[in-house]
Amino acid sequence: MYDTIIGGHITLLFTIEKDGRLLRNQGSRGIGLNIDHGVRVSVTETKSGQGRKEQQFSAGSSLDSEMIIEDGRIVVRVEDMDGVEISDSTQMYFDLVEELRHAKLLDRISSYKIEVKLDLPTSQGFGMSAAGLIAVAYAFRELTGVGLSGQYLRLCHRIERLHGSGLGDVLGISAGGVEIRIQAGAPGASGRALGFPCPQQILLAWQPSEERHTSKYIDDPNWQKKITRAGITAINSMKTKSWNHEQWDQILTQSRNFAEQSELLEEVERKQLLSKTRDVVRELELQAKISIRLCMLGISLVILPRKLTNPLKKNELEQISKELEQIGIGTKITKISG
Repeated sequence: MYDTIIGGHITLLFTIEKDGRLLRNQGSRGIGLNIDHGVRVSVTETKSGQGRKEQQFSAGSSLDSEMIIEDGRIVVRVEDMDGVEISDSTQMYFDLVEELRHAKLLDRISSYKIEVKLDLPTSQGFGMSAAGLIAVAYAFRELTGVGLSGQYLRLCHRIERLHGSGLGDVLGISAGGVEIRIQAGAPGASGRALGFPCPQQILLAWQPSEERHTSKYIDDPNWQKKITRAGITAINSMKTKSWNHEQWDQILTQSRNFAEQSELLEEVERKQLLSKTRDVVRELELQAKISIRLCMLGISLVILPRKLTNPLKKNELEQISKELEQIGIGTKITKISG
């Protein structure tokens, strides 16, 4: 058994660049955060083929049996953050295995069981699909010892684009920390990103009754235009500067501007979530040290320190979390990783 943990990814602002003929050249430029909580994966090779059998044991020895597992069989189980199986989230992992086999990074004879456990909800802008794909890919690399990490990342990016589940999450995760994606595409292909470490405690919040699949926006011409125009303005104001902690104030400013100029902030559900969270922060008199930013593209947000020199304390985040959960908003205290 090989276990891998990959943290999630939050995009604060971005462009949509998916007109390239090759999937590895599609993606987004933008700015985001890598976080500790994400996806935990176990990959186990199961005995298969050529007369080999796997012993199945029960509570009573008279019921013990041997089960032949056919060559190349893949079993995938995905569990949400509450341990409930998600049956409609397995296909991208089957597709990843097929891509790994096509690239000769995995043989077609061996059989595997893939178990995926999510720390955060899907379709809320936390990069669960990208984190899951990378975790599975890296687990296979550990198991086989074949290939370079860049090969696996490029295939993960390809699957993300095929499923319309993400644009720049794989590239962002590859950079780590607080990242700027300055050229769209897959890592090691056309994609280029820089990251700096920033181990700050933060709080994620989301509306459990609302979800937004990325494709709702990136496949809509009107949203594409508004998002990309706002994203280009933000990126162009940042990319000529050294990428380090000194850019934190500008990151907060440009992410706020992006949410307004792209009109993503105008969607009623996002506006309501933001308003409720601001009310809680004001009631706790923490507004002077907190910045609240939307996570793209969920009905979700992240609570960040206004100044890196004045980090948020765990008890402060716990207070906010408690108040938000009392009004039906999901939360998770996590940390910027990398």
